[in-house]
Amino acid sequence: MGERLRISFILPVLNEAGIVAAQLQGLQVYRQQGHELLLVDGGSKDNTVEIARPLVDVIAVTGPSRSLQMNRGAELASGEILLFLHIDTSLPEAADQAIVAALAQDKLRWGWFDVRLSNPALIYRIIANSMNLRARLSSVCTGDQAMFVEKSLFIEAQGFPSIALMEDVAISKRLRRLARPATVGSKVEAASRRWQQKGVLNTIWLMWWLRLQYFLGVSPERLRRRYYGRVNGLQRQASGSVPRQTSNSTRILVFAREPVLGEVKTRLQVKLGAQRCLELYRQMMGRMIETIKAAGSAELDLWVTSNISHEYFVSLCNKKNIHLQVGNDLGQKMAHALAQTLAMPGVGSVLIVGTDCPAMSSSYLHTALSALEQQFDVVIGPAEDGGYVLLGMRTPMPELFTGIDWGTDRVLPQTLARLDGLALRYKLLDVLWDVDRPADLSRLLELEPPLLEAV
Repeated sequence: MGERLRISFILPVLNEAGIVAAQLQGLQVYRQQGHELLLVDGGSKDNTVEIARPLVDVIAVTGPSRSLQMNRGAELASGEILLFLHIDTSLPEAADQAIVAALAQDKLRWGWFDVRLSNPALIYRIIANSMNLRARLSSVCTGDQAMFVEKSLFIEAQGFPSIALMEDVAISKRLRRLARPATVGSKVEAASRRWQQKGVLNTIWLMWWLRLQYFLGVSPERLRRRYYGRVNGLQRQASGSVPRQTSNSTRILVFAREPVLGEVKTRLQVKLGAQRCLELYRQMMGRMIETIKAAGSAELDLWVTSNISHEYFVSLCNKKNIHLQVGNDLGQKMAHALAQTLAMPGVGSVLIVGTDCPAMSSSYLHTALSALEQQFDVVIGPAEDGGYVLLGMRTPMPELFTGIDWGTDRVLPQTLARLDGLALRYKLLDVLWDVDRPADLSRLLELEPPLLEAV
């Protein structure tokens, strides 16, 4: 490999406003040398993105999943080498040169740095040395060790698997089957805050227990739930406090397009024309809002493609409950909206619906809400065209929204296969029809009251 290769530094972040500026400042030297910095935000609720914007070359926003974030960064990267870097990990001097030199060795196409922890105490030095030894013996690195890989090999390995935890272990196993790894002896410095907050022995036990469970075949989604439940428990033990009790409320998110002439229900325009399509779209959106309000047991949010101040949106919903969709496809947009809503205090579950299913009733919504109350992980309202008209869940699951052929009749079967693979408990509701093609228009007469004005 030549020394002029470009490295793409990919940094996944979530709510790191306190440290992001200082960490990115330390990487500016690499931008000056022609490399690029990409920051992929998982939906931060602080001003991480605003702080980072002038200090990076590319910013992207996804759902709060590290594997999703890093894969998105790799898609946008223009460098021949990808370096995945945690925001609280600092690189050694001339890290770019060390990477190029490591990959210049015969048949070495990926690798990692040795690591030290920021706390210099003896116990942290022992932990770091153990991590380095384990990585060298197993050819499996951790995210703290700043993994680097040729982009072509990363693509060949199909990127990070869409799993909720252990994505670093999983991709290391993929890569080691394709090429031998390189190890850089100069050390990155990883923050020891995780170990200090949770306790050294507790963290060591937890990490080994999670790895054992993963080795035994426990799904990463289950491990993620157990991990964060365990972490919260350790934090409560450390503080001696009792967790605040919150209500288990549900919010219903309506995904909508801005009602602009010629840009809604475009497949119906051949029969109705642009103006009548716009009228029909507004009627269906209004009908869905009224159906949700009639259900009376959940708060309403609008998630829109553009112009949150549009007069029609404001006429249907409180302006504070109107949000802008974030993401590059429907899956990313739904994952982001779900994560943001479920992070709100007191929210226990979320339903997502669209505007194209006037057959949906208040009783249908009540059935979906009841399924979530019965502790189903996911509830789905299937559509006749192979997609779904309703999706509900109690915890964020970004891995449910990647690798899906949105807009095709494969959406529902692919989603169900993903749910089965994650060993999640889900409930399917009755199949409903939506209005998407000219042949669907006659069914508007079946409604009570019927939607006749635009047909």
